[in-house]
Amino acid sequence: METILQDQSASFCQHVPESTPRPAFYPLEQFPRLNELAAQWEIIRDEFLELNAPTLDIDRVGKSHVEVYAETLEHVNGGGEYGWLMGWGEGEAPNPDWTAYGLVAYDEPISFAEARMPKTLALLKRIEGIKICALQRMGPNVFLNTHRHPELHDQDMLQLHITIDAATERDYAYLNVAGHFNQNRIGNAIVFDGSLDHFALNASPSIRTILYMEFERDKQMAP
Repeated sequence: METILQDQSASFCQHVPESTPRPAFYPLEQFPRLNELAAQWEIIRDEFLELNAPTLDIDRVGKSHVEVYAETLEHVNGGGEYGWLMGWGEGEAPNPDWTAYGLVAYDEPISFAEARMPKTLALLKRIEGIKICALQRMGPNVFLNTHRHPELHDQDMLQLHITIDAATERDYAYLNVAGHFNQNRIGNAIVFDGSLDHFALNASPSIRTILYMEFERDKQMAP
């Protein structure tokens, strides 16, 4: 459910990291409740492995969170199963290799997900100020090109990634924020500024899955 930019065509080679005094990454210890959540990553991983949800013919391209939820609700109310939603790819086309399974929107658990991942949702209910939280999968040999979410800076929000599943050998999955790389290792958690240029790639032979969250900094950062 990551917010989509209107211009999604910029590639890594064409996009120069912007000069900014803002940090790309923040120490996880500055966010005690998120640190506690990250310590429970195995609970999230275990429920994810039992999920077995389909990829729906619904995408997030050029749509707001509200629009995506309305489309998904119509699908489920029509007898469909809740599942993974496609993200964006080259030329703003739907991307079945980058998908999201929504968990929380604006501090409200998504009921379809709560029935399938009750322990994970119980952990997330302890955290205030969540705009969006979802599982996100990236297939093998997938590159998500350079983008940023400037509205997060205006809303004083940061992003959290917790890697819950990744390759154990040839683990070449990375997030780059403003020119700084971070490797997706299982159990690794990072907080970063998503309003800065960033891109992701998975050059591994396995699917990489993270818990993704946009959250209000003031409600989570220790004084």
